[in-house]
Amino acid sequence: MLFGAVRQRGIRNRTGVGLGALVLLTGLCAAVSPTAHADTKDPYCGHKVVGDIEKRYIEMNGRSGPLGCPLTDELVNPDGFGRRTQFEHGTIYWSPRSGAWPVWGAIGEYWCDQGCERGPIGYPVSYERKVGAEIQQRFQCAVIHFKQTSDTATQTWRDEICV
Repeated sequence: MLFGAVRQRGIRNRTGVGLGALVLLTGLCAAVSPTAHADTKDPYCGHKVVGDIEKRYIEMNGRSGPLGCPLTDELVNPDGFGRRTQFEHGTIYWSPRSGAWPVWGAIGEYWCDQGCERGPIGYPVSYERKVGAEIQQRFQCAVIHFKQTSDTATQTWRDEICV
């Protein structure tokens, strides 16, 4: 009788453990199921924004900020080293040495004319900032300047800061 009671308790414990595992697995499957969160709104316009790029994007007020919605998921840069996510109004570039910073407009065009991250200027290391009548942005090896010189003319140039 004692053996039967022990045996029965053992079966109950195994059944309880088995049912507990089944409940746990069912909960995990529901948590990762695409339909489990179908009613929640996607804050990133259908694209994944992750890591330090996501942190910068959120800091810049996400889709309601100056970048707008992402147009891509995270991409590997041509240098094979850094990452980027492209948005409606600019791109956030990231590398482990520079962090994640947005680039856009005339400064972004000038930078990419020089080879983007693979060029001599390197990755961005700051936001754009207004200094007097111009806008400046620091990169690993240069400061790029942009200035409106008349109603229709602009000037963009760089000052080297790397040796």
